[in-house]
Amino acid sequence: MLISFAEWSETEAYLAFSQLIVPRPVAWVLSDNGTSPGAQAGQPAMVRWNLAPFSYFNGVTSAPPMLMFSVGDGMAGRLKDTHRNLRRDPQCVVHIARSTQAQAVQDTAAELPWGVSEIDHAGLELTAWDWPLPRLAQAPVAMGCVATQFTPIGDTAQTLIFLRIERVWVQDEIASFDANGRLVIDIAAYDPLARVGRGGYASLGPVVRPR
Repeated sequence: MLISFAEWSETEAYLAFSQLIVPRPVAWVLSDNGTSPGAQAGQPAMVRWNLAPFSYFNGVTSAPPMLMFSVGDGMAGRLKDTHRNLRRDPQCVVHIARSTQAQAVQDTAAELPWGVSEIDHAGLELTAWDWPLPRLAQAPVAMGCVATQFTPIGDTAQTLIFLRIERVWVQDEIASFDANGRLVIDIAAYDPLARVGRGGYASLGPVVRPR
């Protein structure tokens, strides 16, 4: 089968990309909605925090440690909340979920009416840590980040957001140090969630270490 992307719409190209470029890690991004008139009127405190998943996501450099994720405002037809929030306040928390949290991740992708928190909607909890924004209590990894660059790409409203990692929290159960003092992550215990196409998620299979 030969596919010509030049003949396809953005939606058709996305459907192909999302099934061919797999598995993809998922950035579960917590950002600050800020103080709003609704919140001042007595909306739940959780409404302050926006939580959304992004699977066009990866690490890009180690010095300084940086991440990148892509926001498709064009397909959404508006500036997405995460993008808008980071333009105003660049601090955020990027989480990595476990495969068992696929439903919660999907629930936070829903378009909710104002006043309904993604965190409450998905049955999640927040906890304070050494960062201005809270982290998800259930996620095995949380990275306190600062957005440093917003780069428009493509023919529609698509933006690459680059984040510098300032803090990382890792569950004790999945982390240790080797004899040289280097971090070792137990991948089986970590069990990170992966994104595949057509609304699907996956877990990692056996780890292969070629010689």
